[in-house]
Amino acid sequence: MSQRKAKEYRRAMEQYQGVAADVDDLKRRIGAMEVRHRREDQMEEAARRRARAAAREQQEQERVRAQEQAEAERREASRRRNERRRRIVRRRRITALACMAALVLAVVWAVAMACAAVGADEPETILPDPVAVTPITTPAAVLGEDPLEAEKIEAALLEQGYFSEEIPLSYDLQDVMRTACAEYGCPYTLALAVAEVESHFDMDAVGAVGEVGVMQLNPGPENTYWINLQAETNQDPTTPAGNIVCGVYLLGTHLINYEDTEKALMAYNMGPAGALQAWEAGVTSTEYTEKVMEAANRWEAVLG
Repeated sequence: MSQRKAKEYRRAMEQYQGVAADVDDLKRRIGAMEVRHRREDQMEEAARRRARAAAREQQEQERVRAQEQAEAERREASRRRNERRRRIVRRRRITALACMAALVLAVVWAVAMACAAVGADEPETILPDPVAVTPITTPAAVLGEDPLEAEKIEAALLEQGYFSEEIPLSYDLQDVMRTACAEYGCPYTLALAVAEVESHFDMDAVGAVGEVGVMQLNPGPENTYWINLQAETNQDPTTPAGNIVCGVYLLGTHLINYEDTEKALMAYNMGPAGALQAWEAGVTSTEYTEKVMEAANRWEAVLG
């Protein structure tokens, strides 16, 4: 090879090596840039995920706070309604006791006057002083001022059989159930039997599909059953008193619609649609209805 050709070859090789070094350097810089960009993208994505998670957590906290506030407001409204109702019932009981006391006094006075008329010719007979009965003309006021008024009323109602220690419900809830039964045309012993069979009178009982309370009321799709019951009764079916009122309303409605106790119980237990299918198949009694009817008869014997 001539010297000229050798120089051209060396010059070409030097140029190639320089270009190769530049390419390698460019590759290294591009690789470092890609790594940096990938790390930045990962950090930005992680930041976005954290921001989304924080936003979801904040929304959940706000939703929980709103639910708790709504529940507190609902409980407070229910408490105020129940308190107003208890005051009304207490006043009615006081009035009833006052009327009974006045009637007794009137009978005693009539008997005393009759005795006085019969024994008018006997000078040794001492007639009762009419002034002595004058102070007892306002028994309601006297009862209203008695600090033990509620206890006395409960004792009187317990003695009369309005309340019963055999029923595993507070006297307030017994009164709620009796009042609802009178309003919606449901036998008291039947309501007691349903409460026993459904929940054994357990306020905190929860069924397989979300049924709650003593009467085990089904919420329905998106709580539509509860919403309808509350609209009809103005009572919250998730509270103890409201659950009893709504359950008794449902029983009374079925009794009116079907005019048959066992059919009403089947509709209560299976829903009207399920009960209709059973009737079409010739089923008019179930294990559930037999248990409730047996319990109702037992409560009838207990309460006399």
